[in-house]
Amino acid sequence: MRVTLIRHAEAGDDAPRDEARALTLRGRGDSRRLGRALCRHGVGFDLMVSSPLVRAVQTAEIVAAAIDHGERILVSELLVPEGAVSRLIAFLEAAGRNQPETQSIALVAHEPIVSALAAALTQKPRHPPLRKAEALRIRLPDGIDGPGTLRWRIDARGRRERL
Repeated sequence: MRVTLIRHAEAGDDAPRDEARALTLRGRGDSRRLGRALCRHGVGFDLMVSSPLVRAVQTAEIVAAAIDHGERILVSELLVPEGAVSRLIAFLEAAGRNQPETQSIALVAHEPIVSALAAALTQKPRHPPLRKAEALRIRLPDGIDGPGTLRWRIDARGRRERL
């Protein structure tokens, strides 16, 4: 299984509630550039899951359009910023078990949940925070039970770094 963690792009501060903060023009552009960079590198997803917060959903939609992801984007409360990593691990385990054809999953969310999940999947004590509009690929050769391997990261400028 391959899990790609994507942190949402830049959002504005003009919404009455944090959950309603939408992407700025820069955030939309960064999301588009990130999606195009993923597409150039041949990255696709069998399943895309987004946090329900507006900025994450918008990021997921823009990336999905850029990579020509034709499937529906699943929106899940599991990916809220302060979500429980253990519940996300259980979700990934169930996805692998119940849908064996699902080999590549994208999770679009926030800090601190994305770096906490990266640490858990790689079985490390911590992982540095992802930058906004950054994607991190983790390969899980033995499924959720074994340690994952960091493969690469791509930022909004299209820079890909092998890890």
